Parts: sequence; C-alpha cells; structure tokens
Amino acid sequence: MQISQTVSFGQVENTFVSTWKSDNEIELRKGEDKVVFTMSEEVMKQLHKRLGDKLTSIAAERLAQAKELTQEQSENE
Repeated sequence: MQISQTVSFGQVENTFVSTWKSDNEIELRKGEDKVVFTMSEEVMKQLHKRLGDKLTSIAAERLAQAKELTQEQSENE
C-alpha cells in the first residue's frame, strides 16, 4: 500500500539547506509553516539543472521584453 500526501501552503518565502548535517536536509518555509525533507546528491543535481534552465528561460523572456520596450520607445521618439 502506498500513502501519499500533498501539502499546499502557497508561495515559498524562504529556503534553508543544512550545511552542518550530512543528510542533505532542506527546509522550505512560509511564515511559521515549513516543509523539511532530505535529498540525495543526484536529486540535488537534477534540481540544480532544472532551476538553472528555468532561470535562464526567465532571463531570456525578460531580455526579449526589455528589447521590445526599448525598440518601442525609440520608435516613439
């Protein structure tokens, strides 16, 4: 039998990764609420790559928007 649970507490406000424990403990916090879990090195690498890809995508979108805004402003001058 498998038991699973989904916890939804909105936008994460703070993160903490233990540097003194060897079990790779991670905390996600919102106000007084927190989710604590451990993550293997391999899963950390996967998360790191996915976060990097996501941040690169966000940066590319913002750059395109900034270029478009700059172009619109130059055309209006």
